[in-house]
Amino acid sequence: MGAHRWARYLTVLLVTALVTPLVGVPTAFAASSFTGGPTDTVLYVPNDHTPIAFRFRATAGLSPSTQYYVKVRFTVGTSPNPTTNRGFTWNAASGAWVPDLGGGNWTDFPVVTSNSDGTITEQWIFAKFGDELSSGAYHVMISLFANGTTYNSSDVPAVTVMNMATEGGWIHNGTTIAAGSAGKRVECTSIASTATVYALAKTELDLVDSDSDGTVDNEDYGPAGVSAADFRLGVPVGVPFNTYINRTTQITTSFTLPVADTDIVHTGADQVAPSAPGSFLVKSDVLSNELSWTAASDSGGSGLASYRIVRRVATETAGFSNPWSLIATPTAGTTSYVDDDLEAGVEYFYEIRAVDTATNIGPRASGSGTPLSEPPVTVRTSGADRYATAIAISESTFAPDSVSTAILATGMNFPDALAASGLAGAVGSPVLLVGASVTASLTAELDRLGVTDVVIVGGESAVSASVATQLAENYTVDRIAGSDRYITAAYVASRINELTGNTSFAFFARGDSFADALAVSPIAYSGAIPVLLVRPSSVPTITSGAIGVLGVTDGVVAGSEAAVSSGVYTTLDGLLSGTIQRVGGTNRYDTAKLVAEYAVDEGWATYSYIGLATGLNYPDALGGCAATAWNGGVLLLTDPNTLSAPVASAITDNKSDIGMVEIYGGTSAVSQGVFDAVEALLN
Repeated sequence: MGAHRWARYLTVLLVTALVTPLVGVPTAFAASSFTGGPTDTVLYVPNDHTPIAFRFRATAGLSPSTQYYVKVRFTVGTSPNPTTNRGFTWNAASGAWVPDLGGGNWTDFPVVTSNSDGTITEQWIFAKFGDELSSGAYHVMISLFANGTTYNSSDVPAVTVMNMATEGGWIHNGTTIAAGSAGKRVECTSIASTATVYALAKTELDLVDSDSDGTVDNEDYGPAGVSAADFRLGVPVGVPFNTYINRTTQITTSFTLPVADTDIVHTGADQVAPSAPGSFLVKSDVLSNELSWTAASDSGGSGLASYRIVRRVATETAGFSNPWSLIATPTAGTTSYVDDDLEAGVEYFYEIRAVDTATNIGPRASGSGTPLSEPPVTVRTSGADRYATAIAISESTFAPDSVSTAILATGMNFPDALAASGLAGAVGSPVLLVGASVTASLTAELDRLGVTDVVIVGGESAVSASVATQLAENYTVDRIAGSDRYITAAYVASRINELTGNTSFAFFARGDSFADALAVSPIAYSGAIPVLLVRPSSVPTITSGAIGVLGVTDGVVAGSEAAVSSGVYTTLDGLLSGTIQRVGGTNRYDTAKLVAEYAVDEGWATYSYIGLATGLNYPDALGGCAATAWNGGVLLLTDPNTLSAPVASAITDNKSDIGMVEIYGGTSAVSQGVFDAVEALLN
């Protein structure tokens, strides 16, 4: 969201190739020099991304008929210094302003080819100074690079970089100039001689994105409709100068910019800028900033016309400021503006200026604001029973025709269903529940999802043969089942391995209780990770065998020593060649919270979404594992009648990150009192 200009610049560079690749770009460069450099002496340079144009040439010191990358450097001394260089160079091939980041990004710069005698014919180049926090004495240097060697120009004329808030301003044309397709030279010079150039540029069309809005040559600095011949120059305040077009046409004689930080039309009866808007305030709201100000005044005679509001975010690259982006032009009678669809937690910087009818622009007023997150919401997803709840969760999570293979488990007992989450994640399916028969609502959901194949997890004692027969009338049916829950879990892990080719990591949970396996189910889903089952005091033979067959090297034991003994942990540690750790708390609610923290710490989930289910039964949490995983969130378990303390602390500690808490199941599963307690904590 917002005008992330730096991000846009990087995107352009990634997708655009230079016209001719150069040979060999090492990380360390040899340094040399060439005879030549800038041929127009620009005395003053704005520090705010205002483009300048000048000519450069090389008369000796280069290889013949060689392609060089070329950059403009603004250096504090007469030698380049990566800590103080602040130049941007326009690359027409990539359509981007390229910052001087040192030697590492040479291939992002434009290309120039030397002549057969090793010279470079005088030609135009576009540059800008891109750090509004820096100003003062600098030099302009042309640097070239080819074949591992950097060549710096022998001519490095001194310039003064102006702080445009206090030392300079701008002038622009107020009438159409017959610029031609390539634009014409426009300059401000000393009143004594045309040889002293204060500011230099070219009129549009100059094939440069001067305002960094992503469109080349759409700038319109003066009256509407004359953009094809526009110019805008940065000049020092209080210094008299003449202005020339192609060194022949003088626009005005001995013009002096009277007030800093103003932009004056260069012809016309009114050359007095409006005042700055007063009392400029930025008030942050949900995903928006509200701007307000008191009206500016205009004493030039043409009358106030509008305001210009520009915005930017801070750059992450030290030494360079992002350019401003025009976001609104409210009419003269307006004193507020809402900037919305912004990103929460990002600080946005604003400047507002008044514009009169003659197109004079007044000084800036500045402010910043950081939009707030949307207030978190609490919702309940439920049905008339556990089967309907699982369908409701599926409906709210998966789009129509988005699932080809569905995972079904029994809704009557938990053992075979414990391992289903990882398999469901591997095929991108909800975990749907089935009872003694196939209901019309289950068939309707399977058809809505676009299911063609159904995988039943569990033997016929869990999901009967008659249910499989009913399903086979409309779908291809497969069953994964062992003679007990431990074997079923191992078989499910094997199927995950077949689908993903990687089961090097696994969760281990006790098989005679469901809570700890449910706690890891969203992570198992999102990573297609097997959940292998153990007994509280021993590791079943099938589980230890599966570790070797599946290539499991690392794992996490879910649950405290009361759930999975230290002896089992030691056995698993011996079976795994990598690392194993335990994530367990004092009870099932605490374990679920610790598992959530583990998932967030590992970068597998965030607290932006919390799924909440009863910890006293398994169906709602099992169905909710897919929704939790798809939302990138964590699953917490609670007492059905009273919000459990670990859930309350998790919400309180992470309130600023939470966007939604979704409660799975009706009020008989998670009471209205728990719902109200969650809302109270969020609000």
